Amino acid sequence: MVTNNKKMHYRQHIVRKLENIEAKLKHIEFHNGRGNKQEVENTKRECEELVEEVKATIEREPQTSNELNRQ
Repeated sequence: MVTNNKKMHYRQHIVRKLENIEAKLKHIEFHNGRGNKQEVENTKRECEELVEEVKATIEREPQTSNELNRQ
């Protein structure tokens, strides 16, 4: 039997970042309804930065043998 000891190390960090993105999307929806374009743009930029942080965190995670074989 082969066991895979690789696991996601930053799971909670990623979940918090995704929850932060969800909250910011609601913020965008609120300000968009009020016509506050500047606040929408600022929050959109923050969301994009958070997405980049999540991507970078995932890239640092160890890959499984399945993932390595697909590359």
